Amino acid sequence: MEIPAGRWQWLRLLWPLAWVRLFSSAKDFTANAVLGNPALNRAGLHVWRKSLADRICQARRRRMRRLLPATLTDQWDQTGIVRVDNFLDAAAWTAVCDEVRRAALPMTEMAQPPALTRRGNLDAHLCRGRYPALLGLIRNQTLLGLLQYAAGYRGRPVVAVQCIHSDRTDGHGLHDPQAEWHSDTFHSTAKAWLFLHPVGADDGPLAYVPRSHRLTPARLAWEREQSVTAVSHSNRLHAKGSFRATEADLASMGYGDPMVGVVPGNTLMVADTSGFHRRCPSPSTMVRVEIYFSLRRNPFLAGLYPSLLALPWLKDRWAGWLFAAYSWMRRRGIPSWNPHETPGLDAAEKQVLRRGLA
Repeated sequence: MEIPAGRWQWLRLLWPLAWVRLFSSAKDFTANAVLGNPALNRAGLHVWRKSLADRICQARRRRMRRLLPATLTDQWDQTGIVRVDNFLDAAAWTAVCDEVRRAALPMTEMAQPPALTRRGNLDAHLCRGRYPALLGLIRNQTLLGLLQYAAGYRGRPVVAVQCIHSDRTDGHGLHDPQAEWHSDTFHSTAKAWLFLHPVGADDGPLAYVPRSHRLTPARLAWEREQSVTAVSHSNRLHAKGSFRATEADLASMGYGDPMVGVVPGNTLMVADTSGFHRRCPSPSTMVRVEIYFSLRRNPFLAGLYPSLLALPWLKDRWAGWLFAAYSWMRRRGIPSWNPHETPGLDAAEKQVLRRGLA
């Protein structure tokens, strides 16, 4: 007997794993019948889940505050983003830039035309003995503490040399999805960028909406509205839980002007990317080089089990394992980051670094 489509959708709600995943970091409205159910979200499921994750992360932050300077935690509490100028001393800064320029890192690429992102992941095994300044950076306790505070849970971040290319001369009118105002997911996550050269207004700077990390009544009302229709939204990334917002949406939630990261080199920015942010569109061809950090875990249970990258067999060698996994996926035609044949920075990226140190 054929089950009508509508009835089948309700039968999917009986699958126990779909309910268990409410207490995970799962965010894709299209992949889970419970998360994406319009009736449940109209009744407040998404908003309840978002609020619960926020309360748990806030409780963890109260225990972490004493480990960081109050000037930094106060800045994050007020805005959701921290900016630290001259993060490294002059000698360490010069050494980091020099090591990045000459490092033969295995590189991966992801194209989101007109943008191309290239990354060379960094772990302790790769840096030890060859790149001491980079090893010191990825072990920097202030930086790690800021990431954990912004995320609301402890853990080890993914770290990479990241190069952003944008080409507005292609003439195809392609749209960069990272140029849309968006929130990465429903719970606190942390990203950081140490910019290795001055970033100007035409260099695709990071823009962040201050205070958008807070759960105000207006934000929760908007979240509820989005959750009801997310599963059928025309924007694929929105439907997968990275909500996109328009300028009108931001104004309706009471937010003011964004903070735009037009900064000198050696500037660190750490943000909770559940707040609204974007890469500013570049009017012309540009290249940006930075050290990128990302910390994202299960917000509900992160304190009950170790971070994946803290496991003994992964914590110092995860970059090599990840590159091997990307290579395996590429051979099987699975969409992912694509390994690049030539290691290290290309000529344009090296030129940007040299210009930044001039």
